[in-house]
Amino acid sequence: MTLMTTPTPGINAFPSGADITKWNATIAGPSGTPYENLTFKLICTYPSNYPFAPPEVLFQTPIYHPNVDMSGRICLDILKPAGPGKEGAWSAVLNTSSVLLSIQSLLGEPNK
Repeated sequence: MTLMTTPTPGINAFPSGADITKWNATIAGPSGTPYENLTFKLICTYPSNYPFAPPEVLFQTPIYHPNVDMSGRICLDILKPAGPGKEGAWSAVLNTSSVLLSIQSLLGEPNK
């Protein structure tokens, strides 16, 4: 909700229709990278136990990047569940804004 009331330059997210578990998002390609001046569309799907589990975030815009597969899935630690026996870094203090900013940063710094 903070992202809608206090926008962050270069990122945007809003619910996709009546289903509040699915959000459309956009991120601007970071300056000084091959993605500069490009805008990428993503879809965020929130599980029923959010914020205790991470959202699933997929690129809708095709992108060539070592941390994004052909289906748009993103390899980023904060998008993986954390806990005993798990390697993820998701935390309930993270929100949509921090996730999108991390993805935007990942575009400029692959394999982070």
